[in-house]
Amino acid sequence: MTNWRLWLGIISTSFILFIAVFGPLFAPYEKDYVEPTGYYYNGPDDFGIHASPYPPSKEHLLGTDQWGYDILTLLLYGAKYTVFVGIGVALIRIIIGGSLGIWFGLSGREKKKTGTIFGLLGSIPTFLIIYFLLIRITINSPLFVIELILLQSFLMVVVGFPGVYAAVFSKTVELKKELYITATKALGAGKLRILWKHIFPHLKGTLLAMFVKEIILVLTLIGQLGIFNLFLGGTILRLGGPPVYISISRDWAGLIGQWRSFIYDYQWILYSPLLAFVLLLFSFYMLSRGIELKQKATLQKYPHI
Repeated sequence: MTNWRLWLGIISTSFILFIAVFGPLFAPYEKDYVEPTGYYYNGPDDFGIHASPYPPSKEHLLGTDQWGYDILTLLLYGAKYTVFVGIGVALIRIIIGGSLGIWFGLSGREKKKTGTIFGLLGSIPTFLIIYFLLIRITINSPLFVIELILLQSFLMVVVGFPGVYAAVFSKTVELKKELYITATKALGAGKLRILWKHIFPHLKGTLLAMFVKEIILVLTLIGQLGIFNLFLGGTILRLGGPPVYISISRDWAGLIGQWRSFIYDYQWILYSPLLAFVLLLFSFYMLSRGIELKQKATLQKYPHI
């Protein structure tokens, strides 16, 4: 049976990666272009003023926001922040957590202090940690966009890699009990050889599946922070009336948080980034399920692996 979930995940994630890299080249307008407000006159009984937000049309396929920014343009420019931060943070989590998990699992002695710290970090909801650490830094921050993104990414790595560590550690401990590894150790093989020749080949599929799942977890965390106005790259807060929160980088989660008040009026403003973000999560979910089904089929075909 064809693994259609895997193929759908590969195609959809490849499309999103293409948009993240080349999106600005296909943007219909410059990032800072604002559709001007003006008057129209089509006769004595048909005149007035036209102003943003404009609904979807030939000029603006997804419409404009309340200030006249083209929504499609903002999505194409902001895609790279959402996609690459999600992938980058997940990759570093896997590298750090996976390396530590394999090493301590293979050595057979998990340091008690390390286990306590990792357990403490893993027991606290990551959203709460990130939120209270960033609430005073992200909004109206003096830092540059790239500096804030690096800081936010660092914090997401720190609070997230203990979960990867725990999973890989447990898997490594189980693998170490296999007879062929015991025989290899009895023949005098060193720890590095066992790691490279026996442990890592068995964990490759597991680490790949965990990597895709970590991307989903990171994107979900970014979305949660966006709902609470902590946007990737910083938040501008405008007062002097109802508070207005603006995403500097225009990442997709930030646009959702910035425009969530339009759920009752001018819904196209909110639905465009929301559908894009849902498609992003769905694509990686399909890829994750496809990888899991492929691993399951391989184990059924070759149960000795």
